[in-house]
Amino acid sequence: MTEFIKDTAYNTDVDIDALPYVDREIEDADMKTTVERLIEQEMRRMKRKERSDLPSTVELFTHDDVLKQEWERVKNKQPLQALDTERYELKGPSDENDVEGWKAAVNNTKSQLESQAGSMFNLELLSRYGANAWRIHNYQMEKTLATIQKKTELIRSDILDVNRERKNRQTQAASSIHSLENKWSDLITQNLQVELACAALEAEVEDLKRHKQSV
Repeated sequence: MTEFIKDTAYNTDVDIDALPYVDREIEDADMKTTVERLIEQEMRRMKRKERSDLPSTVELFTHDDVLKQEWERVKNKQPLQALDTERYELKGPSDENDVEGWKAAVNNTKSQLESQAGSMFNLELLSRYGANAWRIHNYQMEKTLATIQKKTELIRSDILDVNRERKNRQTQAASSIHSLENKWSDLITQNLQVELACAALEAEVEDLKRHKQSV
């Protein structure tokens, strides 16, 4: 990971001219204001797209019919259909002589008994094995968390190493850069002096020519 980050940071194919540890002009308030003004001017000149590349509509839950129907209900502001609680009530038929009604009531009672028996069985399993199952699950989650935290710390350490190396390289190069800047400034000054001296000599030569012609 460290080598990958370093290779990416110092890839010679990428032209990066920013030297944040050397160029400190941006810390000056006037320079910062000037830079922000130039950026704002550049943004004004940028062409804006009248149409966005993003789609105007997005189809949600195309692979799930249940969620799609629920989304349509919410979008249309339709009320939620509450759970049917009557099926959990043990009621007899309104007509005591209704044989089919009594059969349905008996079947409903049997289904409720089976449901309660299943609930009791699940509660017994939960009380017997639930605590250990949750302990194992928590242990697995803690191991996963520890692994992720370790990888995160390694990546942070790699980033810090890259930043330290970058700062060290730029700091070492700062003296050479300043020396070259001073030499460049001296050469510019010398060139200006030479140009002024040449201009003065040319003016003197012209004066001598005019004086010679007048004599």
